[in-house]
Amino acid sequence: MNAAVREAVVEVAATVDAKNPWLGLASFTEETRQYFFGRDEEVAELARRVQRKLLTVLFGQSGLGKTSILRAGLVPRLRSQGYCPVYVRIDYSKGSPEPAEQIKQAIRLNARRSGEWTQTGVAVEGESLWEFLHHRDDVLLDESGRTLIPLLIFDQFEEIFTLAQSDDFGRARAARFIAELADLVENRPPKEFEARLEQDESAAERFDFARSDYRVLIALREDYLAPLEGLKQAIPSISQNRLRLAPMTGTQALAAVLEPGKGLVTQEVAEAIVRFVAGGAELANAVVEPSLLSLICRELNDARIAEGRREISLDLLAGSHATILTNFYERTLADQPAAVRRIVEDDLLTDSGFRENVAEESLVKRFAEADAAPHTLALLVNRRLLRIEERLDVRRVELTHDVLCGVVKASRDRRQEREAREATERLLAEQKDRELGARRAAARARQIAAACTVLAAVALIAAVFAYFSSQRARHAEHEAQQTRALAEQARGQAEQLLGYLSDDFARELENFGRLEVLAEFSQRQIDYFHGLPPALRGADTVRSGALALVNHSRALRALGQLEVAGSNADEAVQLLRALADSAGRSEATTVALARAYAAKARVLESRGDPTDMLTSEQAIAALQPLLAAPKPPLAARRAYVESCIASRGSGAHLALGDAGGVRSRGPGCPRPGDGRLLRRGRGLAGDRAGESRPVHRGTKRQP
Repeated sequence: MNAAVREAVVEVAATVDAKNPWLGLASFTEETRQYFFGRDEEVAELARRVQRKLLTVLFGQSGLGKTSILRAGLVPRLRSQGYCPVYVRIDYSKGSPEPAEQIKQAIRLNARRSGEWTQTGVAVEGESLWEFLHHRDDVLLDESGRTLIPLLIFDQFEEIFTLAQSDDFGRARAARFIAELADLVENRPPKEFEARLEQDESAAERFDFARSDYRVLIALREDYLAPLEGLKQAIPSISQNRLRLAPMTGTQALAAVLEPGKGLVTQEVAEAIVRFVAGGAELANAVVEPSLLSLICRELNDARIAEGRREISLDLLAGSHATILTNFYERTLADQPAAVRRIVEDDLLTDSGFRENVAEESLVKRFAEADAAPHTLALLVNRRLLRIEERLDVRRVELTHDVLCGVVKASRDRRQEREAREATERLLAEQKDRELGARRAAARARQIAAACTVLAAVALIAAVFAYFSSQRARHAEHEAQQTRALAEQARGQAEQLLGYLSDDFARELENFGRLEVLAEFSQRQIDYFHGLPPALRGADTVRSGALALVNHSRALRALGQLEVAGSNADEAVQLLRALADSAGRSEATTVALARAYAAKARVLESRGDPTDMLTSEQAIAALQPLLAAPKPPLAARRAYVESCIASRGSGAHLALGDAGGVRSRGPGCPRPGDGRLLRRGRGLAGDRAGESRPVHRGTKRQP
């Protein structure tokens, strides 16, 4: 795309010839100076001022051709007189170098084209502009050895008051540039440089403090003269050497039409064109804007070429200044998508209506995003709506002339008003749609409300029915819960009674040697326990089941079925230990656990397992908290005796008095003749609830 745009720029220059001598809104350059007429006096006066003073200010209203005077008038004239013009437009964007660096780069670039410096390598990176141009014996010479004077030309200087003030970064950069420029034009060493000299006085030998062989020219619009006056404190000479550029007189304007258009326009038509641009005034009183004059001449010449005429005739001259500019703008963009116009108006014009410049690459990307044709930028440059300018090897695009700013801004304002109006109309349409939708929704809501009323009545009836039904259900559930509670209570009481009776019954069966009956009776209890769901196994149920396992184990051990007996004893121990961990060690649980340990110890003793003594000790240890009480419970005393019987000892035996039994003594059991055991053991063979029963004397009980 860059190549295409460059070709378009070359084409513009190529089309400026004897048949196309007017550039329209494009500025004249050194290459097109042969068609630049009407400003000889201003160019001569400006040259004299530049030669006389170090700083010169050129100012004038927009559209008076300041850039053309500089490029096509002043630069060629002073170049021939030993000056090296350096054209500079500062880029204030964040991605660009500091203004001082941009100026030094421009000086180096133009110096290489015009000649070379006598001292090489003396310039230091980061040094100020004053230092750069004050190196001792460092002079710019052309090929013939003639000394060249650098002329720094700052065109469009008003950008320091517009583009540079858009944010804090730009304002800070502009302030640094003004400080550098002030030191240069006032020919005073910068404060930072003087501070370095105080530390190193020998550095002063490398600089020539008396040098002033350079010139600075500032060109800006007249409406920014007041902000320029604000720089007088830093740059006193800013107001000492100025030239105000006025509009063309009638005579100057006539020369600008006739001289380049020889053979294309007659004296009569040329005078008519000047009067038209001057608003109907006669030549002697005419005040003409050069940019508008050049544009009208270009438009008339394009119309002549389109109609195949040899000369421009009076009938081609019609309309007004604003109409011609508007027609030029509209015709340029007539065949372009709306997005191209939007980009031109939004990107190349500031909010306040000033020209903005953007990087060529960025604008090409914006056109591509808008699906514009690849050659769009080249086309707009060729049509002279846009122009491209190289700044420090960066190509930047802007509107061709300031006179277009009003036209472009008016077009943008109309577009934005139209877009705002369309947006308002869309909002109103959407509002109407929402209102219509709301009315429809309201109608549906009323229908739904009616249906809901009917459903509510039905629901109310159903709710009343459901209420009474739920009341009946809750009453039935309450009765069922009471029934279940009574049943659970009865079952628990029955289990307690059964456990109490079965315990004594088991003892009687064991005492009378009815071991088979005891085993069958205990097995039925065990089957009942195993058949219960876990949810119905309370603490009493678990203890009863465990005691049934203990009785079954004792019976099977005596019958010689040691394997099943041991299994039952182990299960009883596990059940009772789990019950003690979960529900606490109650008296009944503790006694049952001791009996389970004793039954397990008897089985181990029958097997000849040496751990039977340890198991007996566990049974005795479990009972110690109960036996330590002043009046130990009867059940605890019985279990204690069973535990002592289960314990293997030295072979000593204990006579139990009324109990009539002789059992072996284990560790922790009382010795024979222990009165406490005799007192606590009285009636252990057959007592129930603390009452004594007669003992069958002479009948040998089963061990």
